[in-house]
Amino acid sequence: MSNGMSVFAVMSMMACLGLGITACSKQEPPKPIVSDTGRPETRSVEAANAIGYNGTAMRQKLDKALDANDAQTQKMNQAASQ
Repeated sequence: MSNGMSVFAVMSMMACLGLGITACSKQEPPKPIVSDTGRPETRSVEAANAIGYNGTAMRQKLDKALDANDAQTQKMNQAASQ
């Protein structure tokens, strides 16, 4: 019986040592935050993630469409001013 108790004591000490090493180990550095490159007016589109849609992809497509529209508008304004 005393042999069983010593095995239990050794296993308990090893478990405590393992937990102590894990708790005191160096933490991983936080991941860098990716800057938001989209338009501020399309941020709410990403809320579509909550209902099962890919809101990020929708926002990127909308941003591209708005950028193309702005480019066309600028082109037309330049042509009109000449």
